[in-house]
Amino acid sequence: MQNMKKTIIRSGLSTLALVAALSVGASYASAAAGSSPPVKTVQAQKVTLRRSTTQPASVHAYYEAELHSKVSGYLKSVAADIGDVVKGGQTLAVIDVPEMMKGYESQQAEVERTESARKQFRAAIDVARAKVDQAEAEIGKAKAQSNASTLEYKRIEELVRTKAVTQKLADETLSRKLASEAELASVKASQAVAVANLRASEADADGADASAVVTRKRLEEMEVLMQYATLKAPFAGVVTERNVDPGDFVRNAQTISNPGKPLFSVARMDKMRVRVPIPERDAVYVKKGDKVEFVCRALGNKPIQAKVSRTSRRLDSKTRTMLVEIDLPNEDGRLLPGMYGTISIMIDEKLNAVVVPSNAVRYGLAGESVIYVLRGGDKIAHAPVKVGHDDGHNIEILSGLNGTEQIVTGMLGRLKDGASVTVVKN
Repeated sequence: MQNMKKTIIRSGLSTLALVAALSVGASYASAAAGSSPPVKTVQAQKVTLRRSTTQPASVHAYYEAELHSKVSGYLKSVAADIGDVVKGGQTLAVIDVPEMMKGYESQQAEVERTESARKQFRAAIDVARAKVDQAEAEIGKAKAQSNASTLEYKRIEELVRTKAVTQKLADETLSRKLASEAELASVKASQAVAVANLRASEADADGADASAVVTRKRLEEMEVLMQYATLKAPFAGVVTERNVDPGDFVRNAQTISNPGKPLFSVARMDKMRVRVPIPERDAVYVKKGDKVEFVCRALGNKPIQAKVSRTSRRLDSKTRTMLVEIDLPNEDGRLLPGMYGTISIMIDEKLNAVVVPSNAVRYGLAGESVIYVLRGGDKIAHAPVKVGHDDGHNIEILSGLNGTEQIVTGMLGRLKDGASVTVVKN
C-alpha cells in the first residue's frame, strides 16, 4: 500500500515537472514568436549629488620647536616646566658660561685699545695736514721771493749793459736770485714730504679703523653667543617637554653629531593643525576651502565644522597619499597634540544631477554606455550616455538624459532598439 502511494506521488511530481517544462517552452516559443517581454521601469532622478571622502586624521600643534643649546656649560637655573604657558621671548633656562664672560671682557679691552689707536692715527692725520698747509704757504712765500729776485736781477743786468752800475752789484743780485730759487726748490721738497706723510697717516688711520671694526664685530659676536646662554621661548605657547635640571652639563649641539633629546619643547596650541592623508583617487578633487567635518571620540563625537586650509599638492611616493591640513581654533585648549579622529571632506557637490540605478546602465562591445529608455509607453530606445561617479547603488549621468525619462532596470537580457515591451508594475 505504501509503495503504491509512493508511486502515485512520483507520478504526480513528474506530471508537475512536465507541466512546468511545457510552460517554459511555451514562454520561449512566445518570445521567439515576437511577443513583448515584461520589463520594470524607474524614472531618472534629479538630485543634489554630494561626494565626500572620510579618512583618519591626527591633531598637531600649530608650531612646535625643540630647543637645544648653542653653548656648553652647566645649567644655572630653570625657569619653566612642562605645562607652563610662556610668552614669546620668555626665559626658560640660563647656562653658566664664566670662561665666555672672561673672553668677552678681554674683547671689550681690545675694542677700547683699537679705538684709542684709531683716534691717535686720526690726530696724526690732522698734524700731517697742518704741515702740508704750512709747506704750501712757504712755497707761496718762496715763489714770491724768487720772482722778486728774478725781476731785480733783470733790471740790474740792463743797468750793467749801460754801465750805470758795476758788475759787482749784478753778481750780488744774481746770487740772491739763485738763493731764492734754491729756497723755493727746498720748500717744494718739504711740501712733497709733508704730503707723503699725510698719505701715510691716512693709510695708518684706515688700518686702525679696519682693526677697530674687526674687534667691534668680534665683541658683537661674543655678545650674541652670550645671549645663547639664556634659553628663551621662540613664540608664545606651552612647554611640552623639559629634559634638564639645574646643575646639568649641557653641550653645544652644533659640535656633536647626536645632540640627543631637546632641553625644552615648546608648542603653540591656541590654534591646531589637523593632518589627514588623502588617497590618490580623491586627492585630485581636494582643494583649499573645501568644507570639512572633524570628529574626535575624545571630544564626544560632535562634528567640528571647518575648511581645508592647505594641501601639499603632491603625492607621497610610498603611500600614494596627499597631505591635507585643516586649521582649528583651540582657545579653550581642548584639542591636544596627538589626538586621533576622522575627517570628512566634501570634495564635490552638484545641484540637479541626473542619477539612475547602477544596474540600469549597460555596456556595449566597444565599452560604450547605454540605457534602455521607454518611448511611447511600450517601445525601447537605446540612449547613449556618459556616466560619472558610481557609489554602487546609483550612478551619475553626465549627458544623454534630462532626468524625466522612464528607464528599464533589473533586466538581465538585451533588447533591441525599437523592441516592444510590456511594462510590469513594481
